[in-house]
Amino acid sequence: MRLRVDRYKLVSLAAVATVAAAWVAASFGGWLNPDKLPPVQAMVAALTDLLRNGYGGVPFLHEIAASLYRALTGFLLAVLAGVPFGIFIGSNRIAYAIFGPFLGFLRPIPPIALIPLFIFYFGIGEFSKVALIFITAFWYVTLSAASGVRSVPRDLVLAGRSLGMGRRQIFFHVVLPASLPHILTGMRVAMALCWALVVAAELIAAQVGLGYMIMDATTFFRIPVVYIGVVAIGLIGLFLEGVLVAIEGRLLHWRGQ
Repeated sequence: MRLRVDRYKLVSLAAVATVAAAWVAASFGGWLNPDKLPPVQAMVAALTDLLRNGYGGVPFLHEIAASLYRALTGFLLAVLAGVPFGIFIGSNRIAYAIFGPFLGFLRPIPPIALIPLFIFYFGIGEFSKVALIFITAFWYVTLSAASGVRSVPRDLVLAGRSLGMGRRQIFFHVVLPASLPHILTGMRVAMALCWALVVAAELIAAQVGLGYMIMDATTFFRIPVVYIGVVAIGLIGLFLEGVLVAIEGRLLHWRGQ
């Protein structure tokens, strides 16, 4: 099994290396239109300038840190609020009947559609950006936690009771472990949404952040900077996903065994 996994990783690396090699070859061959797909020389020059001088007087790492702060703050607040609330409504049929329709109605609404309302109610400061990210992640975390609790087989609960477990023991030793896969999957989806939503959140009069940098660079037709911002968002998103996958592997170490 280990050999097969490593082989597939090699295939993935080979695919990435092939695309990168084709881009480098096209760059030095002069086959690329710099106004649409910058050659590697322009990307390296733009990245060097960003690392040395920043963007608009703001260091490039500060742009990344600002976006990470907004995304992670909204995500962590959504987890802290959504997981307990989801467990509550998942274990209480009356609560699920009350809140379920509202959560189901709000979840499909595109977060971008809420931007005017958040500006109207909360202004254009940091709070509105973090709140937009929080509310988007909250739906997914809450519904995933509720779904996880509701999917716990009743036979497991009955088996716990037959062994003399109390309600607290059943919750921590039966319900919570059985619902963790759903909860962690919801967290992974929410994290991806939070990071993707950074660009939309930073449309709310932001003066720093990767989303702001991309939009401002687009306005002034600085195409290499746009691509650098997009690539940075993708790489950081992969890293955040990897962190959650590692946490999931530690918490759900029994899966696949």
